[in-house]
Amino acid sequence: MTTAPTSRNVDRFDAVRTSPHRATGAHEHLRLAERVTALRERLEARADARSAARLQSDVREARGFVRGFDSRDVSDRTSERYGHVVAQMRAAGQRPEAAVSKNTFEYRRAALVHVTRMEVKGALRELDRAKRTKDMDRAAEAYNRIRTGLETLRRYPPTTGNREADLMRRSVYSRPTDADPDRSNGKRASLPGLPDDWRDAVQREAPERDRAAFAVISLTGARPAEVRGTKVRQAGDSVTLTIRGAKVDESRGVDVRTLAFSRDELAGTQAGRDLTDWLGARGQRTVAHEGSVEAFRERVSRAADRAGLPQVSAYTYRHAFARDLKNDGVSREEIAERMGHRSDRSQSVYG
Repeated sequence: MTTAPTSRNVDRFDAVRTSPHRATGAHEHLRLAERVTALRERLEARADARSAARLQSDVREARGFVRGFDSRDVSDRTSERYGHVVAQMRAAGQRPEAAVSKNTFEYRRAALVHVTRMEVKGALRELDRAKRTKDMDRAAEAYNRIRTGLETLRRYPPTTGNREADLMRRSVYSRPTDADPDRSNGKRASLPGLPDDWRDAVQREAPERDRAAFAVISLTGARPAEVRGTKVRQAGDSVTLTIRGAKVDESRGVDVRTLAFSRDELAGTQAGRDLTDWLGARGQRTVAHEGSVEAFRERVSRAADRAGLPQVSAYTYRHAFARDLKNDGVSREEIAERMGHRSDRSQSVYG
């Protein structure tokens, strides 16, 4: 409810309005508002200056990162592989240090640095064009791409070409801790995202000396520690692989298991074809791989990286082998036998 103004209220308002003291207060208020406005303008100017200085500094730093860089220094095939690896890492929200080995980390870092430098170089060109045409929206977009690239290149400094200086680069890699990778469900979780022919793709990237060893894990799901010493025999239309167990004690594992394949089965996969070629006309050969088991695992991961499948490791094959047997309706007892388990309960962590 609004109260109508009385003559007394009007007289009081007029008195205040004409009061010399009140007039002085209004003047002081005006001067205060002007000072606040002036201060705000100075602060905004300083902020703009700091932003401009930061932009200039970022651009100078970005130019330093790409100075002398030419994407054509690597082959088209390598560049394509780098692109696949980086796309896979970004899609999975991974960084290079998520690799299972330092060699794989180094490969992924090289891929990420190469792709990022290409992106930053392109963004710098775009920024220059936008500044010439005074297109501030495009300039802002290019600058944001530069800043994103800078975050990566600061974390993973590119090679300097100086070996001693490169050795001083800080490495962000630290080996993942996994007490028993054979029991990790991480690789099982990655299986649904893999293409149907992922084993063929990785097999084609295997080093020549490792083709038979890669074929063993692809065909049998053998543990990396079981590959060396696998005996491959052929007789008529059948090829058998005899594997010595790596995790054998009183309560788990079997000493030896044998898996048989027909020639038609082997002809249907890259691994099978490679194994047949390696065996040739010999009645029997024994599979070996160079170096330690860990070194072999690293070579598997690097081959997977080259195939654009950074989520694949040597143990991915074991999980996939178990999954395929389950999907084919193989009994639990037979799955345990083929995987080298003494109990069928062990297969619960696979596939």
